[in-house]
Amino acid sequence: MTDATLETFKSVVLDAALHGARVHCPACSEGRKKSHIRTLSVDVVENRAVYKCHHCDESGAFTLGTDWVAPIPRKERPKPPVDLRSCDPLGESHYQYLLERGISAETADRCGVVASVRSFAGTGPRSCIGFPYKNPDGSHAIKWRDREKHFSQSGSAQSLWGIESFTGGDLVICEGELDRLSFEEVGISAVSVPNGAPSPRKHPELADTPQPAYLWESKASIDNADRVIIATDNDAPGNALADELARRIGKARCWRVPFPSGCKDANDVLVQHGALALVECLDDATPWPVAGLRDAREYRDEAIALFHEGFDKGLKTGLHDLDSIFTVTAPSINIVTGIPGSGKSTFLTWLSVQLAARDWGIAVLSAETSSQIHLLQLASSYIGKPFRGGMKMSEEELRQGLDWVERKFVFLDEADTDIDSIIDRVHAAVLRNGVKAFVLDPWNFVSSTASDDGSVGAINRTLVKLKTLASDHGIAVFLVAHPVKQHQSESGKMPVVGGYSISGAASFFNIADVGLTVSRAEGGNALISNWKSRFPWNGRVGHAVLGFDQDSARFSEVRSGWEDDGPSFD
Repeated sequence: MTDATLETFKSVVLDAALHGARVHCPACSEGRKKSHIRTLSVDVVENRAVYKCHHCDESGAFTLGTDWVAPIPRKERPKPPVDLRSCDPLGESHYQYLLERGISAETADRCGVVASVRSFAGTGPRSCIGFPYKNPDGSHAIKWRDREKHFSQSGSAQSLWGIESFTGGDLVICEGELDRLSFEEVGISAVSVPNGAPSPRKHPELADTPQPAYLWESKASIDNADRVIIATDNDAPGNALADELARRIGKARCWRVPFPSGCKDANDVLVQHGALALVECLDDATPWPVAGLRDAREYRDEAIALFHEGFDKGLKTGLHDLDSIFTVTAPSINIVTGIPGSGKSTFLTWLSVQLAARDWGIAVLSAETSSQIHLLQLASSYIGKPFRGGMKMSEEELRQGLDWVERKFVFLDEADTDIDSIIDRVHAAVLRNGVKAFVLDPWNFVSSTASDDGSVGAINRTLVKLKTLASDHGIAVFLVAHPVKQHQSESGKMPVVGGYSISGAASFFNIADVGLTVSRAEGGNALISNWKSRFPWNGRVGHAVLGFDQDSARFSEVRSGWEDDGPSFD
């Protein structure tokens, strides 16, 4: 490399380090066919800018000056405000394009569609149309697209497009802006989501998109709707988005729009079959299956999919012995019991950390442990170090753990333990935070059982409410329930209690999808026993011995030669 090239490299690298972005490689970009692609990445390591070209492999490092200031990470940089006045009105070519998609000029103008010249990744300036979003904080964002379906965005869209115009009646939610315009074209008020569809778990090749937090901002409008009619695309991402919308909003309030064969979305229907066909699609919307009688055809496609793809095998913890008897599935209701001091709450704290590490949001009501202590326990389990004693984690590690807990967990105030209040708040946590699991610890703090004198009927009704909550929102509910007083056997050992030993009623055994008992085993280990699994994919009846580190409250694998038939339940 010549001195001139070296100086050029140094200038480019230092500028890239300052702005925190990839740049064109001075060594190879001019001679390449795709010279517009930025292949030179720069990372700052201590006081050096380390560079590498991912095309020609040129690499090295330069020392940064003493006056160099670290850049603000790209994700943390504030975006400039969007001024709708800087946009252009739609022109003849834009109206012609929309007309080809079945959208009239009147509909486009009424919905505020704008125009501009924008550059997209890998293209030069292009004429495009824009869909203006108004965010809850009053700011604006614009989503742009051209004829070739290139997309970009000014600002950050954080709301449903058109939700500010919703005044009541049925709320139709679409996946794309053209789909919303299609419904508007036929006289049906609709909204569209700001960030497309999330990738379904079974399609990891699809790019991840943000979870629909915009639903919380639209809660008042959603609550005011007679029905929520989901009209997302008829493909894998669209179906995944529909499932997530229904889970968060509540399946009992949601309806699903079917599209004709060969039509992926509402705009396809409008273009291929006309306005009347799109109206008929809405008329043919079916309730989301929740309860009661349903036509078998509503389940036909899902039954065929299960036949070919199998059942959701749930989340595993990575501990072989535990995973062989128990996996976490949603929806489900999981009853956890054990004698006092056996470690039920500790096990659920550790398990919830395992679920959160696998991108499940967790809602927690822990009535026997203060929220401050519970935060420390969760952070300790995540970091792997105790929060007290001589070997406790550092304050930096604690802050790191607490930051992680804040992102993954939401807590219900234990001051109100009425079951209906609990369910309302879990519903809010699903809508706002997208939680997939709820931990209720323990059962005897649920106040409605006391107001009904703890009768068998009252216990059953409350458990059914929790079961319905799990089903409607697709979450795993974990419920800690204490057993009746136990007595030592002649050998001096406490029995391994099962579902029928829980204080109150056999309803706990009957309604549970999974029943677990936590007990202490020899050598400071823990014994996890599965006394009920409703379906094979929930697990199987059996026992697992886990190692337990009291300092970090973590469980681990133990290959101790434990016989799987283990102790008998009570």
